[in-house]
Amino acid sequence: MVNVSDAASSSHRTQSPDNGDEELPVSATPEKDPRRIARKYQIDLCQKALKENVVVYLETGCGKTHIAILLIYEMGHRIKKPQKNICIFLAPTVALVQQQAKVIEGSTDFKVGTCCGNSPHLKTRYDWEKEIEEFEVLVMTPQILLHCLSHCFIKIELVALLIFDECHYAQLESNHPYAEIMKIFYTMEAAQLPRIFGMTASPKLGKGGSIDGLETLLRAKVYSVEDKDELEKFVTSPKVNIYYYGAIKDGSSPPHMIYTKKLEEIKHQCISEIWMNSLDHSTLRNTKKLLQNLHCNLIFCLENLGVWGAFQASSILLKGDHYETTELVESEDICSDGNLCNKYLQQAASILDSNYPSSCMEADLSHVLKEPYFSRKLLRLIDILSGFRLQPNMKCIIFVNRIITARSLSHILGSLKILSSWKCGYLVGVHSKLVSRKNTNIILEKFRSGQLNLLVATKVGEEGLDIQTCCLVIRFDLPETVASFIQSRGRARMPQSEYAFLVDRGNHRELNLIEHFKKDEAQMNEEISLRKSNLPMKEFDERTYKVDATGATISSVLSISLLHHYCSKLPHDEYFNPKPQFFYYDGVDGMVCQIILPANAPIHQVVSTPQSSIEAAKREACLKACKELHEVGALTDYLLPGQSGTYEESDEDLTDSFTTDGEQSRAELHEMLVPSALRKPWVGVGDSTSFTSYYVKFSPNPADRTYRRFGLFLKEPLPEEAGKMKVDLCLARGRTVMTQLVGFGEIEFNKDEIAAAEMFQKMCLNIILDRHMFVSEYVSLENDDAYESSSSSFYLLLPVVPHEYNKISVDWTLVKRCLSSPIFRNTGFVATGATSQLKNHLHLANGLKSREDVVNSLVYVPCKDTFFFISDISPHENGYSLYDDTKSHVEHYTEVFNVHLAYPNQPLLKAKQLFVLDNLLRKRKHSEWREKLEHFIELPPEICQLKVIGFSKDIGSSLSLLPSIMHRLESFLVAVELKDRFIASFPEGAEVSTDRILEALTTERCGEHFSFERLEVLGDAFLKFVVGRHLFLKHASLDEGQLTGKRSNIVNNSNLLKLALKKSLQMYIRDQSFEADQFFAFGRRCPLSCTAETSDGIHSQCYDKKYCGNYEVKCDKNHHWLHNKTVADVVEALVGAFIVDSGFKAATAFLNWVGIKVDFTLSEIDDLCSASKTFLPLSDKIDVDALEDKLGYKFANKGLLIQAFVHPSFNNHTGGCYQRLEFLGDAILDFLITSYLYSVYPDLKPGQLTDLRSVSVNNSSIADVAGRWSFHKFIICDSSALHEAMTVYTNTNGGSLTHNKNVEERTCPKALGDLVESCIGAIYLDTRFDLNRVWKIMLSMLDEIITFSNLQFNPLRDLYELCQSHNLEIQFSSSKRDGKFEVEAKAEIGDVPATASATNTSKRVAERMAARQLFERLKSQGYKSKSKSLDEVLRTSRKREAELIGYNEMPCYEAAVSSRLEALRISQSNCDVKIHSLNEIPSGNQNSGSKACATPSSSNGSPRTRGIGSPSAKSRLYEVCAVNCWKPPIFECFQETGPSHLKEFTFKVNLEIEELPKQSFEFYGEAQTRKKVAAEDAAEGALWFLKHEGYI
Repeated sequence: MVNVSDAASSSHRTQSPDNGDEELPVSATPEKDPRRIARKYQIDLCQKALKENVVVYLETGCGKTHIAILLIYEMGHRIKKPQKNICIFLAPTVALVQQQAKVIEGSTDFKVGTCCGNSPHLKTRYDWEKEIEEFEVLVMTPQILLHCLSHCFIKIELVALLIFDECHYAQLESNHPYAEIMKIFYTMEAAQLPRIFGMTASPKLGKGGSIDGLETLLRAKVYSVEDKDELEKFVTSPKVNIYYYGAIKDGSSPPHMIYTKKLEEIKHQCISEIWMNSLDHSTLRNTKKLLQNLHCNLIFCLENLGVWGAFQASSILLKGDHYETTELVESEDICSDGNLCNKYLQQAASILDSNYPSSCMEADLSHVLKEPYFSRKLLRLIDILSGFRLQPNMKCIIFVNRIITARSLSHILGSLKILSSWKCGYLVGVHSKLVSRKNTNIILEKFRSGQLNLLVATKVGEEGLDIQTCCLVIRFDLPETVASFIQSRGRARMPQSEYAFLVDRGNHRELNLIEHFKKDEAQMNEEISLRKSNLPMKEFDERTYKVDATGATISSVLSISLLHHYCSKLPHDEYFNPKPQFFYYDGVDGMVCQIILPANAPIHQVVSTPQSSIEAAKREACLKACKELHEVGALTDYLLPGQSGTYEESDEDLTDSFTTDGEQSRAELHEMLVPSALRKPWVGVGDSTSFTSYYVKFSPNPADRTYRRFGLFLKEPLPEEAGKMKVDLCLARGRTVMTQLVGFGEIEFNKDEIAAAEMFQKMCLNIILDRHMFVSEYVSLENDDAYESSSSSFYLLLPVVPHEYNKISVDWTLVKRCLSSPIFRNTGFVATGATSQLKNHLHLANGLKSREDVVNSLVYVPCKDTFFFISDISPHENGYSLYDDTKSHVEHYTEVFNVHLAYPNQPLLKAKQLFVLDNLLRKRKHSEWREKLEHFIELPPEICQLKVIGFSKDIGSSLSLLPSIMHRLESFLVAVELKDRFIASFPEGAEVSTDRILEALTTERCGEHFSFERLEVLGDAFLKFVVGRHLFLKHASLDEGQLTGKRSNIVNNSNLLKLALKKSLQMYIRDQSFEADQFFAFGRRCPLSCTAETSDGIHSQCYDKKYCGNYEVKCDKNHHWLHNKTVADVVEALVGAFIVDSGFKAATAFLNWVGIKVDFTLSEIDDLCSASKTFLPLSDKIDVDALEDKLGYKFANKGLLIQAFVHPSFNNHTGGCYQRLEFLGDAILDFLITSYLYSVYPDLKPGQLTDLRSVSVNNSSIADVAGRWSFHKFIICDSSALHEAMTVYTNTNGGSLTHNKNVEERTCPKALGDLVESCIGAIYLDTRFDLNRVWKIMLSMLDEIITFSNLQFNPLRDLYELCQSHNLEIQFSSSKRDGKFEVEAKAEIGDVPATASATNTSKRVAERMAARQLFERLKSQGYKSKSKSLDEVLRTSRKREAELIGYNEMPCYEAAVSSRLEALRISQSNCDVKIHSLNEIPSGNQNSGSKACATPSSSNGSPRTRGIGSPSAKSRLYEVCAVNCWKPPIFECFQETGPSHLKEFTFKVNLEIEELPKQSFEFYGEAQTRKKVAAEDAAEGALWFLKHEGYI
């Protein structure tokens, strides 16, 4: 038999095939079978576990884990893939999780996964689904399983086997995750329950723990090994020894007492100082608590280790920062005065070190092995270790109860020369700031390897960890529980090992404790051996809240942590830390808990029902709070704060196509659309076929070239816009050719003409693109495969001649003459016009040719390997003419090409080289054209081979333009097709131009003079704005952070990509520049046939555009690579296109079509405006009138203005703060700034626009605006630190950008900038979404920013650009000292680098300061950036008038008037209100914009009466108008009826509401016998209306 762990460590992970019955090949790794090394008692206990739920009780080292592995193996048929069930193995610590996973992996062939706190990839339900699909056994901490079960990431029905390691933590009265899992989720409601298997070395844990409780909770029976003799064959029990250290016999005080008194005095002095310092109550209390904790730990070390040990403890505590100190003394990480605590430690260290013998140095402590420097307990330990006979591979563990004791004791033992054979380390578990998991693993590995042989360990070493077997275990501090007693004893496993206790001889409790532990253990063993019956299944009465939609469930215990977790996720800053506040009071029926939630939570307070205890009341209140948070939408249906990871606004679940942000830059292969207008082939019907013709008109500038007229012929007409397309082609040296398509109707081709046209086009394309084909003597023009590809373009480009009456025809003479060339055999065309006279012939390289055929033809010169157009014959020049100043043509060709002219007397040919086809759509730098004559050379005829007769240079000139034109036409037609889709889907689609759509579809890679990037910047800002507005209104209960998360889920590239793919928008994107060799049309078929088998080979080489540039291989399916981000950007660019051409309404319609909902209702606006009234009680804390005067705007809803200035730290009212308005205002401001920049600077590049926007809306810039407008004086907050920080900032910076040169290098309270954004949001909401009104206020508020009077950019960017342009390497290094960051920036310049350094409390600011200094230093040394700075660009850029682009929405108050009056009309029968249209009013002049209504009357028709002492309706109406700063109401008696003695008067009241500037209101009263009563009646009608509209 071998040890299980040894066997596991020698095995290797091998995953078996899914089919377990399949026979493995001989060469395959054999199946791992844990039964081969199993002991008999392990197999017996496994068999019991297969029949029922079992808890195995065995000492440490008896192989409990191997029993669990046997059970997993035996139940493998239920968890082996493709089964959906899994096994979950729970271990209480991360180290134990990793250890047990390694053992399972080494012992079985199962796929094992680990899940613990450091598994950041497991955040969503989708992540867990993938994890369960991949693994068969998951080893995790119980907290993670409880989290997954609670939030329904894992369902209990999926778990076939659930194993609890160290299961003694599962106690009935415990809140341990083990207990919560079993109480809440292991219920009869589950369709299927897992088999339970528990492992423990002690079934009882502490006080109150019982075997009955363990069995009841786990629904399992405890078993142990009945035959102890068998167990002893494998596991030896250590010898238990007790070592006494003597007590003082003469009754004198212990030697350390004098130091104890001195430490007490220091503590009291420090506590006195606490009260003198101006600390808030919470910090004061926390400081005192930490100080007391430090003191207690020093006293403990003083008593147990002696003066030297206490001194070491104080030194260790002083070395760490605040967080390390709190962990060392195992205190809470709370806000406290660290300076005062350090003062106590420094004084304590000084006292403890003062009386130490000067002759004794730390290197030789052996001279002072006496009291009080060493305690008697420590001296006894040293005596044991020094007297213990050290053997090879001998190891020892010393157990202590405190971390600081372990650290100090380890240091002391390692410093003693008499213990030099012991190599000491300490093991205190994993702590965030103290000891990392990596360091813990290193210590354990050193202990296993023998580098260390003595460990001082806390209780973390008692259970679970695979610590090497020891021969000596010493309890320096006695165990606190029987479980601790048993588990630490299990560490002494070697034969003849010893388990030792250090006991104070004078302490009766310590003397009795060990015997008590032995007795408890024996009693526990007896109880287990006598247990016979199984306990019945018990349901636990746990208070829970369950979401029916998902099954997510939390208990009252879990609700506490969930509530804290929710609050921690609320938006916060350095001046506000959101936490729930708990208040308790003793009610008549029991204890009641009141929770006050942070101001930015959607609910303000929750009160529990009376409970029996404080803890019960707290749980009940927290559960109630979580329930309410879920009901208002603050918690998702999975009972989690924030987002669920999917776009919830969509009707469709998109998680199946989930794309992470890391994948956004990945490229995918997509098919590019070929327009349908170019895909219609001409199939012969009868003797002729009808074509639609378009003349391609060339207008060169300057007109220095001759272009042959060409026409475009298609089977069906182009769309109207495409049929008139214009395109400006850019030639070399600034020359341009404006081209335009001109429709010329239909034209008939017979079969022979079609054949000739097809061959002519193939000939032309081959000449300009595949000229190497014409080197040979024969070229075939047969179109045998022209119709094969469904994605081919079908059009003909043919030379045309004009005729009268605005008609054109194909120049068939020219076509046939070209096709009659000898190089095209068997074409059926015969050359005409040739003469047999020799004098009209020339000797060419391929024979005697007619002069008429040679002129205006294409020839090939083999010695130059070049093609030429022959434009003329030079009769006065021959081979003896000078080639240059020194030699003749004869001499030149003989010397250079070794060609001897046989006919030197022949006249030379005037030739122009065949052009290389270029992309004429590519944007070029602006330059004035320079006139230059065409370049011709002279060639001896005999070196030329005649190739194509009649193929003149003017044909070549035209052919150099046509491919670029057709490339643009194809792109334009794609845009037309997309526009047609828009028109068919929503009527607003017709309002955007095709040119704008093409711009939105064209990427920068195309190299044209336009691209989508500017539109994308605008569309991105609009998308953020309208989605944010929609969410703000729809989710009134969500905080700013949750709204931001939801918006991000909607507008992020991943979601835009999915929506674009759903609408197949990727097919329309133009992401390839025109490349000549990739131009394929009818007559030049793409040679690469793309199929599933060949696709990878064709396109794999250009997957990474970083290396491929703009070049891509084109296949017959038009596949091309598109980055995912590009597809998402096109969606935003299309939004921008709709905004620019047709405004908000069309852009909104497009978004709805794509699948992004941005609609809202008037009632949602009304509800939020009405809800702002809850802030009116705070009006005494803010000068509303002064604020309105500053803004130049009077609020109809004053509560909105107040809310905009309530900081979340202020929580002394009914809840709420400015953060939601800030969210709205931020989106509004972002769009308005973008609109401003887009309209004012039409020539700026997209990157420059983004940089300008960043500078405009960064927190420093906006904070300066707030300071200039003195907003900080109006903020309502409970943080004096925030008030002080804002005041200091505004006073220092003067509230103006002009006084601050380095804007980006200043730190400011974020709240200062938030006020501007929340104020913008409040105004927008109060104006009922009148963006024009907000635009005007924004222009005045941000004038100094948007005029860029003191433009400042991130100095890091300036520095990097400068260094990059000069190939300078730059490095940043930082260090932290005394709470400040010191950053050094260094640029490598030869042997002496340029450096600069800066110090600041913010690392980011220090980096910027250092970067600016280094940038200025490099500039002073003569280094200049090769590109213009944005400041220089702005000074030279063309500027236009600022414009609010695309705003065509009607403010909601205008829409509200007609709709609400209609609602009043419908409901008039219920409230007896009469609504009249203007033409229904009996008399009186009405304005065109007025609205009229009658007053509601009482049910009996009699005048309404008011109570005694109540103000009249008329005076009340005057008051309302005054409060709202409206003009006073105008009363008019417009009608008198009846005889003089029975006269009745009818009054109307005219009212102008400032918030509705385009409307005037008239309210009509009922006819009354008295004028006063009639006026009162009309006033009551006006008041009724105003109340109904929410103005009062």
